[in-house]
Amino acid sequence: MRRALTMATVMSLAILTAACSAEDEDAGSTAETASEQEDTQDQEMESGEEGMAVADDPACQGFFAGQGTPLSERAATQRDVVGSGDDLDPVAFSEVTLLSGRIMTLAEEADEDRATLLERINAPFEEVNDAVVEEGTRTEDVIPIPDVDVSDSEAAQTELEEACAA
Repeated sequence: MRRALTMATVMSLAILTAACSAEDEDAGSTAETASEQEDTQDQEMESGEEGMAVADDPACQGFFAGQGTPLSERAATQRDVVGSGDDLDPVAFSEVTLLSGRIMTLAEEADEDRATLLERINAPFEEVNDAVVEEGTRTEDVIPIPDVDVSDSEAAQTELEEACAA
């Protein structure tokens, strides 16, 4: 297990280094090209999932746009993982825990309506986290999780997507 994790890390770093090297070669681009790239990045930040235009609301921006993989995508992926009821490994459980924390932080900063939707989206992740912590199995190689209903979370994400559509 450790060998596979180490190998995956090394391969990721090699790919990242290669990607950075390619960007360095393009560093001599013209001001016009740089301006076009900035415009494209601005448009990407304003659009979220599947090219959806996102309202200027910070909660909407944080959930559907943000940096890296949007929370909306991560929530859908982790909802599938949690909804399957399969045991988790420590890495998968960490992703559920981190996602839950990010969504709760966003909910604390959101207005009341969006906060309620974010809390509903987060409910299955919080339920899994609480159950694992209560059982004391979060450091095990295989972490059993309870069966969790994710349908309300999916519905809440759809409602938030509609509310955030510009």
